[in-house]
Amino acid sequence: MKKLLFILVLVGFSLTSSAQFLRFGVKGGVSSTNVKFDKTTIDNGVNSYLIEQGDAKLGMHLGFFARIQVMGFFAQPELLFSHSQGEVVLNDLTASQVYNETQKFNKVDIPVLVGWKFGPARIGFGPVATVLLSENDGLKDKLTDLTNQTVKNNFNSATFGYQIGLGLDILKKVTLDVRYEGNLSKLGSGITIGNNEYSFDQRNPQILFSAGIFF
Repeated sequence: MKKLLFILVLVGFSLTSSAQFLRFGVKGGVSSTNVKFDKTTIDNGVNSYLIEQGDAKLGMHLGFFARIQVMGFFAQPELLFSHSQGEVVLNDLTASQVYNETQKFNKVDIPVLVGWKFGPARIGFGPVATVLLSENDGLKDKLTDLTNQTVKNNFNSATFGYQIGLGLDILKKVTLDVRYEGNLSKLGSGITIGNNEYSFDQRNPQILFSAGIFF
């Protein structure tokens, strides 16, 4: 993570030296996020549970951005606080009960988009690094209640992904964006119940809509 941030700073300084302009701003918006994983069956010897992906949930993000532009090329690093969430469906096969639980995540996102500007329109893509600040896992809490055992979710503290999207600048003051964010690394690797570990590839893709204002 430190090496990535160092490289991004060096790139920013090298671009600034030859840039036509460098501008800063604030931005915020909403997102449609999902907790994505394959169906997983958990059997602790007493009960059997089926865990599967549920519906998308609304999230939000807020933070700062910089825009470096040279001719039609631009680079835009951002520092954002984000809240994302997604629904997980827990089916208690033994008791024939279905529970809809929500996993919530507070994160710091650091996307760096590069691309091309055509008049007021933009197209860009680039990497995003994410640091997990805190989580509120309804799936873990519900499994703790149902199994009467210690349950641990195996989330990663840092993940990497990518963003690709379109943008529009209005009157050189307002900027609008719509992006898709995919995952290159796992949000989580599964869940541990008692002494038993159940592995599944858990990710958190999202579609983001945002608006920003230049200082």
